[in-house]
Amino acid sequence: MATQRLIVASLAGQAAAAVADRFRQWRDTPVPDAVDRFCTSLRAHALSLPVVYFAEWVDRWLMGNLVPGPGAVDGRQFQATCLSPEQAMAWADWCGSQFPEQKWLAARLREAAAGWGNVARVYSVVVIREVIGPTTSDDEVREALVGVPTWLDLPDDPADPACE
Repeated sequence: MATQRLIVASLAGQAAAAVADRFRQWRDTPVPDAVDRFCTSLRAHALSLPVVYFAEWVDRWLMGNLVPGPGAVDGRQFQATCLSPEQAMAWADWCGSQFPEQKWLAARLREAAAGWGNVARVYSVVVIREVIGPTTSDDEVREALVGVPTWLDLPDDPADPACE
């Protein structure tokens, strides 16, 4: 298990078809640096069309063997897969529901698979996994519940305009 950044995104139209083709090529002939460049670029352009759905979160407990899913390709920093909406829905059904993290992943896959079918007939679902570090233990979470970290930089004065 690992602490990991997870991204689920949907791309529509010709870009979706191009991305699906590229993933097929990478499955046949791995190009780890290209996978990493793609993942970095997708994240950087999350608000740009033809990205029609984008969700990113940090998961501290989900099993690494569940993500990034079927047909994954490996970069040096990222693992990723590209799925049809039907494949994403099938994977969501397979995720399980024993733990909240499984439910969260399944929900994001379903949201991405729902896509913009009324507007775009062609779209692809991309799932990206970036391992950040080891799994966080329950004890580490309990320790973090005491106090406020300095990086939050919360104002002390209720009269401070930042408190409004």
